[in-house]
Amino acid sequence: MALTQPKGIFCLEGDWDRDLRTTITVLPFLELLGQVNRPPIPSIRRDIGTATELEYYLRKWCLKRYARYPILYLGFHGDPGVLYLGGDRRSQVDLDWLEERLAGKCKGRLIHFGSCGTLATHGKRLNRFLRTTGALAVCGYKVDVDWLFAAAFEIILLGVIQHYSLTRPGMAAVERRVKQEAGGLARDLAFRLVVAPRAR
Repeated sequence: MALTQPKGIFCLEGDWDRDLRTTITVLPFLELLGQVNRPPIPSIRRDIGTATELEYYLRKWCLKRYARYPILYLGFHGDPGVLYLGGDRRSQVDLDWLEERLAGKCKGRLIHFGSCGTLATHGKRLNRFLRTTGALAVCGYKVDVDWLFAAAFEIILLGVIQHYSLTRPGMAAVERRVKQEAGGLARDLAFRLVVAPRAR
């Protein structure tokens, strides 16, 4: 299946370990996605250690010049409704914090929480997040995930998204295709994709 117009990935990634000599990063699979697809999938990736840095780059992502990067990938440790920004749990932001900073700025965009358990959150709360930000959808995991299995799954997920439009029907097609191509991983990782409710 031919790719539609490439959907760039804007990745903000925290430390995965308190030991700064640890070299774990999502960068290799972003590079792989860029290399094996035609046309290439563009990506931007920045390291995040503080809420101030996260806020700065979220503002950048919302600028018109980055409209070609409609997929926001948040690569952090997490818990239900929470992201931990450093290699430990002392620096964190929650959905309220993100919602406030992204309010009305995410029309037609997708936010992937590449973090353990962040989407183990009530559907009503996620719907409010989607309505407030204007995002088309959020996706991520409801449980603690194995880093390597999650990385393998996200290569598939982000590749599949490239083949469909960022619309409700497109997201439904993504979900079906992911279940078809990687249903076992999706189940093991408790993957969840939530599309914005229709406006009343």
